[in-house]
Amino acid sequence: MLAACDGSSAEGRPEPLGKAAIVELPASWSGLVLESRKSYPATLSLDVDGADVQGVLRVESFNGAVPRLTTADADILVEGAYDPVVGVLSLTTQSGDRRGELILDVAVSDAGSIAVASEQRHINVRGAQRARAVFATDRDAKAALERIAVLSVAFEGWRPEMAEGSCPAVLAAWRDEALAFQETRRDPVEQYDIFYTDAFRRAFGAPYETVDPERLKQNASLLRGACRPEDRVRGNKTNQLAYMIGLGQPHQDHLLWRFESATASRWVETRSDILKSDTPMTPGQLNLLDTMWRGIGISRYGYDINELNADIERRKAILRAEENRADRLAFYDRYKDRFDLLIEVARNHANQDEDFLAEVQDKLDAYLEPASEVYARDANYVSEAEYMLAWAAQAGTAELCPLSKPATCRRIGKRFEGRVTDMAKDFAEALEQAAARRTDKHDRSLEQLATQVMFAGDMDMLYGDLLEIGKLTDSWADVTDTRQQLQKRLAKPLQAELDGLSGADALVGFERRYFFGDDLGRGSVRKVSETLDARLANEAPFRGLEGGDYLNALVNQDIIRLRELDAHYTRGYRPMIALAGASLSMLNPAAGPALERELANLSAIHGVFGAYLLNYQDAWPKCLKSSDPVFEVTKSQSTVTRNEFGQEISRVTNWTTRDQYKVPASLEPHFRTLWRSDVRTSDARFMDWLLNDQKTNRLIDGLDEAMKQHGCDSPAVEALEQGMIAYYSDVSRRLGRR
Repeated sequence: MLAACDGSSAEGRPEPLGKAAIVELPASWSGLVLESRKSYPATLSLDVDGADVQGVLRVESFNGAVPRLTTADADILVEGAYDPVVGVLSLTTQSGDRRGELILDVAVSDAGSIAVASEQRHINVRGAQRARAVFATDRDAKAALERIAVLSVAFEGWRPEMAEGSCPAVLAAWRDEALAFQETRRDPVEQYDIFYTDAFRRAFGAPYETVDPERLKQNASLLRGACRPEDRVRGNKTNQLAYMIGLGQPHQDHLLWRFESATASRWVETRSDILKSDTPMTPGQLNLLDTMWRGIGISRYGYDINELNADIERRKAILRAEENRADRLAFYDRYKDRFDLLIEVARNHANQDEDFLAEVQDKLDAYLEPASEVYARDANYVSEAEYMLAWAAQAGTAELCPLSKPATCRRIGKRFEGRVTDMAKDFAEALEQAAARRTDKHDRSLEQLATQVMFAGDMDMLYGDLLEIGKLTDSWADVTDTRQQLQKRLAKPLQAELDGLSGADALVGFERRYFFGDDLGRGSVRKVSETLDARLANEAPFRGLEGGDYLNALVNQDIIRLRELDAHYTRGYRPMIALAGASLSMLNPAAGPALERELANLSAIHGVFGAYLLNYQDAWPKCLKSSDPVFEVTKSQSTVTRNEFGQEISRVTNWTTRDQYKVPASLEPHFRTLWRSDVRTSDARFMDWLLNDQKTNRLIDGLDEAMKQHGCDSPAVEALEQGMIAYYSDVSRRLGRR
């Protein structure tokens, strides 16, 4: 370890010096290399050219001994670089002996320097610490280091004797003062304070820094002999005191600690101030500081390394944020032709700071319209048409436009609208071809009717709201008319088959096999509809309501049917799996697949059960007890535009309220789970999506009507509630939650 000393006060204690953040390297250092408790004189001469440093290290032999650290009595070339911000000079030796090369990491302060001398493994790879040394630049510090050498020579091989005779009064006074001091001070560093008192000067004839080594030896021998008290305990402690001043190593260790402590304090305090400042720093600089903290052992000097490392981690977090910021902005440049990715990533960045969002705005203004041309040109799939349809719907609303000029959004909307109309022609042709392939208009059988119902369900899942666009509307109307005409023609066979059925399962299966959508609302099959209503009054109490099929499936706890209906009611989110998953995978490889897993198990039960709990107190206030739990829910009313996949394209928050809801005690755990405060949970995201989704809103409208028509204690509602609890548990298990 390389270190330097500072000046001392009149009492011999270190004086506080003014800190300098940027320290110029001196032309030369001199001091001692310490290895195996031996000290070797050493010099370090430097030639500084900007940040580049070259120089010569020379370590001298001492009393015939040579260091194992490196070659002795020879000039060893060193080269490296100095970083004034962190105050670290990194040097590598160029001795030509690969096995003996060193890396010296020098912590430079205006009081001197401290360094870590490590083996150099391979190229600039630090190995084990080999030795330490003390170096100084100014006259006082050099004199102090020379003092270490003088004491080392003077005490080489010497041990205190037992001098007889009379004990000098001044030495006895110092002895008593030292023993009393040691009774109250156990710290190994503080024990040396007894060398810096007036009593010491009187007893030894000079301050500790300049006292003659022979006087130290003389007094050490007196303390072992004439000045040793007869009391056994005090005598043993006095004997220890004699060895403390009569051996070279304690003096050397103490003086070295003073040098290192003063220099370490100056360097660490300055670096700590820089860490807390706004001075720019690189990851390499922070790593080097961390290496130096540990290498010089700053804990020995009273510093909390955890506190210093916390400052480093704070800086690293800032650098990571800046790096992430740059990466996030670079994403827009990299995918400037991907309209969907630009929108999705911008939405994910909506919670960033204003400066970042301003840069995002500039990139969207530059890239989004050209990207829309590419998107419209290359669009071929239903999901892409639905995406453009959502954009066309919101393009004319300035508040919802993600661009600085709403006119640009309107142009994009018209472009998308035109492209969707063109695509609808292709979809209509595909639908007609599929109808011709899968159905037969000339077949008048019940089997053909079942085939047409299945075909209608498949097309509804495939095209969704696009069935109401352009040519696709006409083709879909033709499919619907063909099916309903066949139902009219087969009204009697349908009634006959229905009359021969028994049991709710058979009746529900009959309805699903031969009817789709609002087919049963037509007058041509009114008798069939009335028969089903009457016979399914108990098993399907919510027939005729919006979403009645889902509510009835909950009543019957028909898990298989509920999963089928989930696919229908959450259909708009299914294309989101591929799009959002792909987008997020580019930002975070683990995020996309995780979202895909969650959305694969998306269920309307989150929205239905959540709405049931919120509406309970309004629908059935008399069913609640005064002891039932009350919850507070924060609700925000926002104008939100989402595409058909459920993706939020833009949001304008209008107001936020905190409302209280009372629910039966039996439903308390379910309320806590569904409305948990952590908005990052899957349940919270699903609740947000589903309570704002068009299809599930219709389903929830049906639930509201059911709660108005039935009491809280009606068999239908009790069965519905139990079904919701059971199915929510099933969905939670599939999502991996207990």
